[in-house]
Amino acid sequence: MQLPNLLIAGVSKAGTTSLFRYLAQHPDVCASDVKELRYFSALRYGEPLAPTEDYARHFASCRGERYRMEATPGYYAGGRLVAEAVESLLPETRVVVSFRDPVQRCWSWYRFVRSTARIPKDMTFEQYIDRCEQLRRDGVDGTRENQPFWGLSGGCYDSWFEDWRDVFGPRLRIEFFDDVIRRPQSVVEGIAAWLGIDTAVCADFRYTVENKTVQYKNKGLQKVALSVNRRSEQFFAAHPAAKRRLRGMYYRVNSDPSEERLSEEVRDRLAEFYSGHNERFAAMLIAAGSDVPEWLSAYRRV
Repeated sequence: MQLPNLLIAGVSKAGTTSLFRYLAQHPDVCASDVKELRYFSALRYGEPLAPTEDYARHFASCRGERYRMEATPGYYAGGRLVAEAVESLLPETRVVVSFRDPVQRCWSWYRFVRSTARIPKDMTFEQYIDRCEQLRRDGVDGTRENQPFWGLSGGCYDSWFEDWRDVFGPRLRIEFFDDVIRRPQSVVEGIAAWLGIDTAVCADFRYTVENKTVQYKNKGLQKVALSVNRRSEQFFAAHPAAKRRLRGMYYRVNSDPSEERLSEEVRDRLAEFYSGHNERFAAMLIAAGSDVPEWLSAYRRV
């Protein structure tokens, strides 16, 4: 069986789709037939793993490439349980995790689950945060049924960083969303060098933004579009130009131009919630010898 030896394990709404599409263009990387296989996600919910054969079939098209890759950003929040399961089944696997300012990540996650009709369209961001906090206090925000409300807790990166670092050590690579967006070629070349594969070919890759969130006007039409997109992921991955054309046509028909804005009041509320987590996370990054991004600059220690 062909199983992956390169995982993009986190975090949601931090550029993982773009990283997956960029790296999939490398001749030494074979990407899974769909991006998010969620194979190890079952462990987060106390469920058994599916047969390994089910996992392997997503790499049936691989033909001896040095790396077989999948990307499931929900893995990171599984902490040590998921990290050790990955290491047990996929020894010597390399793991990439991309982080984003947790305030912006929470806002982006809210917009995403709202755009996919998983929460009410008329739910404001402040109401969403209220609901997240209530579920967090009740200790049930991490259940499968409450997964749309994982936007708040999903940004507590310090909760799981040391678990992944302990298990994978130098086989864990840290990236940051701002770099993926602003200088994608440099990020991909850095990952390629870390993987020990050709960096020169990265100059010819297509670096377009993937997985942009757009709000809908008609819920029924949106659900149909999402279903078609899921069923056609392999086709669209092989024909990105066709996807861009169809997506552009659909947005003209069903995108909602009205946009809720992230208010300063709610931004400050989230900044206060994450302050302790960010301080601990900054210390962890420094201890691991990693760069500290601008959104953690207040926690740098001279």
